Amino acid sequence: MRFFLLLFGSLLLTLRAAAQDVILQTNGEERTGKVLAITPELVTYVTPTADTLRLAAIQVFLIRYANGTKEVLNHPAAAPTAAPAPGLTKEAAYAQGRRDARTHFRASGVFWGTYAATVVTGYGGVATGLAVSLVQPNPRNFIVPDADLLKNPDYVQGYRRQAQNKKIGSAAGGFGAGVGTIVVLAAVLIASLGFN
Repeated sequence: MRFFLLLFGSLLLTLRAAAQDVILQTNGEERTGKVLAITPELVTYVTPTADTLRLAAIQVFLIRYANGTKEVLNHPAAAPTAAPAPGLTKEAAYAQGRRDARTHFRASGVFWGTYAATVVTGYGGVATGLAVSLVQPNPRNFIVPDADLLKNPDYVQGYRRQAQNKKIGSAAGGFGAGVGTIVVLAAVLIASLGFN
């Protein structure tokens, strides 16, 4: 009985962590929590530990809500910093796309999907991670500093390549975290049954 309570508690914590809003800052950092309010000056949110925090709105690029919707915060005074110069070569546009994908693209769904499949089915998470991570990212899901960048096919190719790499990395991370959770749960089960 104790094992099942621990397992249920672990799954509840996992689901609670997965249901958080994600705040993507202009410097590429992510913060998780529940967004409470957005004003032209501040974004107020509460963290899983119940701390209420505030960020200057100018520091926030995008908010990805737990329900899957996204909100880009527009800052008219801020000029896009990652926009390439008009006369970029093919190689420079490709490199710019890779840099922007490293900064802006997120594949948290790949991580959590692979993690859940691994915890629920064991090593079946490998198949899930491979299937999800090998699907090419769609340009409509790209988060870019300037939508005009998506008109450059070399930029899109570079972004897609780096986004694909991030998806594969997220799948590997989800699988590793899932295996770690299984090992911890097995250790708790063995300890609760009194095996040495």
